[in-house]
Amino acid sequence: MKKIFALAAVALLAVSAAWAQDYTRLQASYVSHRLTNLTYDGKDIMPKGVTLGAVLGFSVTDDLPIFVESGANLTWAHSAMDVPGSEVKSTYMNFAIPVNGVYKFEINDKVAISGFAGLNFKVNFLGKTKAYGEKTNWLSKDDMGGRDNRANIFQLGCQFGAGVHLGQVYLGYEFQPDLMNFQKSEGGKAHKWLANYITVGFDIE
Repeated sequence: MKKIFALAAVALLAVSAAWAQDYTRLQASYVSHRLTNLTYDGKDIMPKGVTLGAVLGFSVTDDLPIFVESGANLTWAHSAMDVPGSEVKSTYMNFAIPVNGVYKFEINDKVAISGFAGLNFKVNFLGKTKAYGEKTNWLSKDDMGGRDNRANIFQLGCQFGAGVHLGQVYLGYEFQPDLMNFQKSEGGKAHKWLANYITVGFDIE
């Protein structure tokens, strides 16, 4: 996994060196997660929250409106639900570096539509649940019964979506499924995050 992150860092540096930066976008997103294959009384764990981040856009060619975007995002999400005998609270935080290929179709000099797809390299630094009077830290080998059962700190995922550009304002939607497991206990089912993002951004360059 460390090799994957090292290669990702090299790729980002190569992109920065090869292409001139075309734009920088600051953005905020409403995000809704769902953790697969884990329920309490038939109810999914679905933390909702916010993502704050920045995007750097690089033009690939002068002939086609194709761009490479890279950036950094910080996400916080929380959920609380009632089940018989308890309230289940979950909190999740991560830092992610997304890399996307983007095609932008310009309707006029003020309006454009874009579609994108890519990979993200994620660092999970908070994942906990409180239920039935017990607190569980997903990233703790003690709470999860061993190093092999705890959640992964590093994950690889993908994303795809579309956006509308209105001058300097950006409105977008993104679906982001994990490619690597968030957590999997021996003999148990694998858990992955599925996330939906609704984003508002502003180009500052």
